[in-house]
Amino acid sequence: MFPAGEPERYKGDFYKFMIESLGEEVIVTDRTGTVIFANPASTTWIGISVTDLIGKNVDDLVSEGYYNVSSTREAIKAGHTVTILQKLRTGRTLLATSVPLFDEKHERLEMVITTSKDVDEINDLMTTVNRQEQELQLKGEALDAMREDIFDEVGLITRSSQMASIKDMLARIAPLDVTVLIEGETGVGKGIVAKALHWFSPRKNGPFVRINCGAIPETLMESTLFGYEPGAFTGAEKSGKRGMIELADGGTLFLDEIGEMPLSSQVKLLEFLQDGTFSRVGGGGEKRVDVRVIAATNADLRARCDTGLFRKDLYFRLNVIPMHIPPLRERVGDMQALITYFISRLNAKYRTVKTISTAAVHVLMTYSWPGNVRELEHVVERLYVSSEDIRIERENVEEVLREGTAMEAPASPAGFRSIGGKSLKDARIQFENQIVKEAYDLTGSSYKAASLLKVDQSTVIRILKRAKCGGKTL
Repeated sequence: MFPAGEPERYKGDFYKFMIESLGEEVIVTDRTGTVIFANPASTTWIGISVTDLIGKNVDDLVSEGYYNVSSTREAIKAGHTVTILQKLRTGRTLLATSVPLFDEKHERLEMVITTSKDVDEINDLMTTVNRQEQELQLKGEALDAMREDIFDEVGLITRSSQMASIKDMLARIAPLDVTVLIEGETGVGKGIVAKALHWFSPRKNGPFVRINCGAIPETLMESTLFGYEPGAFTGAEKSGKRGMIELADGGTLFLDEIGEMPLSSQVKLLEFLQDGTFSRVGGGGEKRVDVRVIAATNADLRARCDTGLFRKDLYFRLNVIPMHIPPLRERVGDMQALITYFISRLNAKYRTVKTISTAAVHVLMTYSWPGNVRELEHVVERLYVSSEDIRIERENVEEVLREGTAMEAPASPAGFRSIGGKSLKDARIQFENQIVKEAYDLTGSSYKAASLLKVDQSTVIRILKRAKCGGKTL
């Protein structure tokens, strides 16, 4: 708002300098449309000097052909802000906005301020912005493709929305040197996720060392993890031995089935996680290594903490970034991609070209897969090697799955009903020994036998050892 009376042309050198430095045209007229101020930018576009422009009326500028229409005159007529396109005789087009200014009572028009922008420059700018956006989009798509190539390389084949969020999270946290706890059922691909975390991290050129905590006897766990000094125990190597933690220096240590780690080893692992130092078995000197730790489990660690089988302080130290991998039955969208991937890999391995029918894939996708991705992989390989034709059909799948269903429920041992005069304890031990041995013979590994019987792998290993010792409890 301006007070009544004649307005000041401009107030102070600072404002004059500021307006004259603008790259946009600024023209100020009085209430009649006569120019009282113009900055240098306006003369460049109109084609008239500031000296000649001052004192001219906008109607004269139109009649002399400097531009085809005056936004100032339109604003004076309308009594409000007007924005129009002005065609200049120089051939350019301006987007002109004229703002009328009134006195305090809004009764008397005092002046009109007009600013203009070169439409061609705006169009050029928009073209540049659009081109840069397209380039960024193409670069983003290229980065996404590279990321998917890395996922495929480590075997993390997913197409489901559930796993898409897992991959996004994985790509975000992989560069961060924090501990990750991967949870999920047996066979969902926890080891592959751990490898992907390693590949996407700055440690990708360092070692990736995996330890299956459920497959190492309790007496060897500490020396396996931390190594030992010469003469630390009977049978030790004379020169001593580096542990897995030292071997992982500069890289990633993957503690698989961390829930099976003995309590005695959990204490020392916690100390290492807290300050990065440890001592070899039989040695007093501290060692320091640069290792990122990733742990995985198919057990409920919170429940194990409640029962005293797992230390709460270690659980909280490992559970900095939790990742839960859903079972295969909950991500049906991944099945076809996995089947295609396994067939392609087997074709390369056996130098044969086999395919699988749509009907066969449909049967595989309707199965519940209690063993998750690992079970699917084994079934596909069995179909591949057992099929006589180059095309795997629905009948082949149904036959293999029927056999697999029978494998999931081993029959009770034949001798169970004829236990003679054995006590209940001895009969139970005999039953456990026999059913675990059957599961082990059937699957070929303690890991698979544990999955089949729905128990921990350490339980299977203990019972197998007991069976070898003539049924005595170890």
